[in-house]
Formats: sequence, structure tokens, C-alpha cells
Amino acid sequence: MKGKQYIFRSHLVSGEIIFKYDFHGFLREVIFPESLSLSHYIWIGKYLPYNESIINRMKNSRAAFSIEEIPADLSFNRFWSDYRYKVGKKKMAENIWNRMSLSDRVKALSYIPKYLDHIRRTGHDQAYPTTYLNQRYFDS
Repeated sequence: MKGKQYIFRSHLVSGEIIFKYDFHGFLREVIFPESLSLSHYIWIGKYLPYNESIINRMKNSRAAFSIEEIPADLSFNRFWSDYRYKVGKKKMAENIWNRMSLSDRVKALSYIPKYLDHIRRTGHDQAYPTTYLNQRYFDS
């Protein structure tokens, strides 16, 4: 399906909820985590972001959850290209990447610009790609 996807995270829900929208901004699919309480289903039913403008408003609100757009390309090649520090064992990094969850891939890719800015400002050495993934620098 073409369009945008968003990932919903909250400390109140174990797992993530994925909302998929078509090119016109209308909700086409919702993927729930395996275990979700009845109260969470009721909350989602009440506040269901049936179009993209609603989820964008929710994304900018100050609430007990976060919503982040899922990049269209979550491939290892995208990570390797964005990370820019091509040292260490590429195949090992790719194996780590392939074992990661969708949520962790989104976090890892989204955090790269912040991490690169941090090392630029502090003068620290950039971690090998395998270290960045294994040590979960993106969870900072």
C-alpha cells in the first residue's frame, strides 16, 4: 500500500500500534500489538485518527504517547547510507539489522541525525555501526 505510516508508542501500552494511510490521507489499516486491554481498544475507538490531519494534531500534542512517521525505506542499505561511518563488519551489522523489530529500525534511523550532531558538537568518535545497533544508542 502506498501512502504514509505512523507508529504509536505509549508507556501505557506494551507494543506499538501502526496506522497506515493512503495517498489521500485516509486511514486504511491499523495493526495492533498482540496484547491490548479493553480500555485501550475503547480509547482507540473514541480517538481513532481516521485521517492524517488528526494524527498530525495528535503527534504535536503533549500527551502520554508519541507518534512518529515510519520512513518509507527501512532497509539496511538506507541505514548503511545514512550512518556514513562505513567501518567494521558490514555483514554483521546487517544481521543485527535484520533481527531488529520495526519499531527499533524506525528509532535507529530517526536517531542518526541527532547522534551525528551530538558527536560533531562533543568531538567524540563515532561508534562502529555494529556498536550503534548492539548498544542501542538510539534508545538514549
